[in-house]
Amino acid sequence: MAKVTEPSTPGDVSSTRTVDRALALLMTLLEGTTNGTLSDLARATGLSPSTASRLLSTLAQHQLIRRDSDGRHWAGSRMKQIAAATLREEPLYELVGPHLHALVEETGETASLGVAAGKDQVLYLRQVASTRQVQTITWTGRTIPRKDTALGAALDGKPTPRGYVTSQRPDSDVTAVAAPIIGHDGTILGAISINAPTYRTSEPDVERFGQALVRHASTLSSSLGAPAHLVGTR
Repeated sequence: MAKVTEPSTPGDVSSTRTVDRALALLMTLLEGTTNGTLSDLARATGLSPSTASRLLSTLAQHQLIRRDSDGRHWAGSRMKQIAAATLREEPLYELVGPHLHALVEETGETASLGVAAGKDQVLYLRQVASTRQVQTITWTGRTIPRKDTALGAALDGKPTPRGYVTSQRPDSDVTAVAAPIIGHDGTILGAISINAPTYRTSEPDVERFGQALVRHASTLSSSLGAPAHLVGTR
């Protein structure tokens, strides 16, 4: 196992700072919160353009990122390999695919799988977009706050007695409904959700979404060996 040591010399401090800056650039790029240009990435990370350019070139040499002809940066082939290897280790990623597609067919809205990303955030691990002309934004690979979100409440084990939870944040025009997925030891491994534009989502719609989510979450939980008395009720 690799051992991380605290920097003890000026050279160590400089090396650590360089790694921190490179990782900040990489994470900002992968989060998709900028348009991927050098100037935007430098601004978002608080780096000078010259420093950002040097670090991006190093990341590109390792195929972690790539730069297109328009000057925008994207995930590189090596990063995609790392992501694929990581997803293969996540059993929910493969299991949930057919259920997300079925949920989109049943509800007409975007379906997602969310997993915990630390104590305060939720990671959108997989999504299937709505086929309707007006749809919510897909956020695969991005994070949202755990607090005051349907996915966050589901991951925290706070659904209503009906087995699902809803949210409609003041800063959003999206209504979200989510239900937890339970593992063999009774812990919550993730949650599936439906996101829909609030203007076209009625109370009967929310109930319909919730029932569909509970049904699919129960099937997923059972396939993962969840205790029968927790499936669909937690």
